[in-house]
Amino acid sequence: MTIFETPRLIVRTLLDADFPHIYRMQSDPVTMRYIRAPVTDEQPVRERVAMWESYRAQCPGLGVFALENKTDGAFVGYVTARHVDFDPATGEYEVGYALAPEWWGQGLASEIVPPLSRYLFGLSGASHLVAFTDPENAASQRVLLKSGFREVGTRQVYEGVSNEFWLEKKEQEE
Repeated sequence: MTIFETPRLIVRTLLDADFPHIYRMQSDPVTMRYIRAPVTDEQPVRERVAMWESYRAQCPGLGVFALENKTDGAFVGYVTARHVDFDPATGEYEVGYALAPEWWGQGLASEIVPPLSRYLFGLSGASHLVAFTDPENAASQRVLLKSGFREVGTRQVYEGVSNEFWLEKKEQEE
């Protein structure tokens, strides 16, 4: 099911056929450099994808979504529009993205973050969104700043300390 589109991408729900692509990304040290340790066993990735689907079922409209190239249908990566740490009790909403390396450097992250943010604002009614980057991931930090986020400091999330960025709803509406 299509969630929304950009000029070059379709954002859609995950399909079983996406698993090999997700596994390839999550097992690749280059792709995972700023996210988490890569995995070499498929089972943890299968469990993660199952958790993503369970979360999506519990929180309609939220979750992890595939990015598909409009031109040829190729798998580009995935995005997240979710509660921080997939936990509704946090009351915070987060956007995130991961692109397969062959799609890096084409402006796709900058193309997807603003409409993903608008989508999550519209769905959640939140006053602000958060995004996190590894402190050394300058490219993702530039994407977030270009997309209207502002850096607010660092925060302990997931498996380490990350730079924290906020996007205020009022900025998104201007």
